[in-house]
Amino acid sequence: MERVLNQTVILEIDDLANVKLLKPNDFKEFCIQCSDSRSAIEVCEILESVQEGNKVIDEKHLWLCNELVRELAPDTNYENWEKGFTEMIDYATSKGWTENNGTLIRAHIEWAMV
Repeated sequence: MERVLNQTVILEIDDLANVKLLKPNDFKEFCIQCSDSRSAIEVCEILESVQEGNKVIDEKHLWLCNELVRELAPDTNYENWEKGFTEMIDYATSKGWTENNGTLIRAHIEWAMV
């Protein structure tokens, strides 16, 4: 079932499997938003084409390689961005949402019309 989401997302995968980082300076929300109902395995395969190291946890969650997010990050004001991203990873680590010394971040997948 598709639903339209009104929240900030970090990664968007459109219907052509393009991956982009949305609102990169908002470190409060973290998810993968897909334009159609791809399986977690398909989502992981798309993300692997950008950066290797992502893993499927279950049908709604992935371990997302933090280097993938860095790869898609904007070049402008990188130092401030990196500080915010590191703080987000530290917070996620405190909640048990990271693996492999913080190099993988737990991300949930949301399906919506994008």
